[in-house]
Amino acid sequence: MIDSRYITLKREPFFQIAKNLIKESYRVLDIGPGDGEFAFYCNKEDIYLFDRNEKTVKHLKKKYKNVFLGELPKLPFDSQFFDVIHISHVIEHLYPHQLYESLNEMNRCCKPGGFIIISTPLLWHGFYNDLSHIRPYNPMVIEKYLCRQSNNNFSRKNISHDFTVERIEYRYIEKPEDLNLYKFTKIGWLLKRIWIFCRRRLFKKYIKTGYTIVLRKESNNT
Repeated sequence: MIDSRYITLKREPFFQIAKNLIKESYRVLDIGPGDGEFAFYCNKEDIYLFDRNEKTVKHLKKKYKNVFLGELPKLPFDSQFFDVIHISHVIEHLYPHQLYESLNEMNRCCKPGGFIIISTPLLWHGFYNDLSHIRPYNPMVIEKYLCRQSNNNFSRKNISHDFTVERIEYRYIEKPEDLNLYKFTKIGWLLKRIWIFCRRRLFKKYIKTGYTIVLRKESNNT
């Protein structure tokens, strides 16, 4: 059964997944914060924000003190610095080698016992409507390079074996109807209306348009 909260194009239901993991004492990084939507949603004024856009950084500095200008894959932070690293709708703008190095940096900056939370679209009919989208990455790519997977046939070596997937939540939209169905006859038109009615009431179909994956880094105490 699909949770109706995730049949949406809105980001807030997926922000909540990350917010549920954040304790008051946690040091949190948001990569690619845009206008600070995630920071505002979490109501966390001491959050760290990292963005490549100078105007965005200047704007965010009016409200948040820990705002940094830079560009992936390099993160200008100490190793094992963050309890939570959040990155939403960014990795689809990266080439594979950039994603690999970015995951490497996130691993470096994440504390043992900490979380990396990644939200990104999958390939669907609206993906390339944004010309800045380079390619989609399915969750298995992230899991293979950060979790306990074998290194058979990898083009690059594993980044880490220390992460486990705590949760994957998919985002959905209702599958578009075939508007050309039976369009040439009156009987066909009637059958089409009956089919659409039944489908909307009883047989709704959905397609996955994205996901949020939560990865937890193994604690040094385990």
